[in-house]
Amino acid sequence: MAGIFKESVLTKKGIALLAKAQAGRCTIKLTKAAAGDGSYTSGEDLTTRTALKSQKQTFPLTTTTVQNATNVFVKFIMSNHQDSGDLKNGYYVKEIGIFATDPDEGEILYALAIAETDQWDYMPAFNDLLPSTISIDFLLEVSNATDVTIQMPNKQYAYDDTTGKKYIIGIDNGLIYFQEVTE
Repeated sequence: MAGIFKESVLTKKGIALLAKAQAGRCTIKLTKAAAGDGSYTSGEDLTTRTALKSQKQTFPLTTTTVQNATNVFVKFIMSNHQDSGDLKNGYYVKEIGIFATDPDEGEILYALAIAETDQWDYMPAFNDLLPSTISIDFLLEVSNATDVTIQMPNKQYAYDDTTGKKYIIGIDNGLIYFQEVTE
């Protein structure tokens, strides 16, 4: 079953960063995504959040796609098998946050989305065989900010579901390549 999320909201710190970008004081630099299993009550003010309630993992952002003059889609891949460590305990994905760099405050929680009750995806613990992944497209408001960038890791990895082999994916002089990683 695919998780169903309510509309994402900008946090108060995200709104302040957006205002700075609209005033030409900075660029919106998206840094990472995070997922957790925190529970929220109906009517809870999500704009006041500065962190996820129960963060379990972080993920690099992979792409952004401009939807229109005020919104972008941010894509990232959740996995239970990462270079930063394998997931030891599974969890229901109930909250997802997107982080950005504020020139005055450092890294902030820019936007937050929570899942509909009982409509959660489950991220299982890594079983030392094949990784589980969830692909996320997250709609973000950037209004009329002149520039939005994302911070990406130097290397992107892909896993072959059939063989379990790990590959580095990259671009060299405009050509996409992949190379098997033997660790």
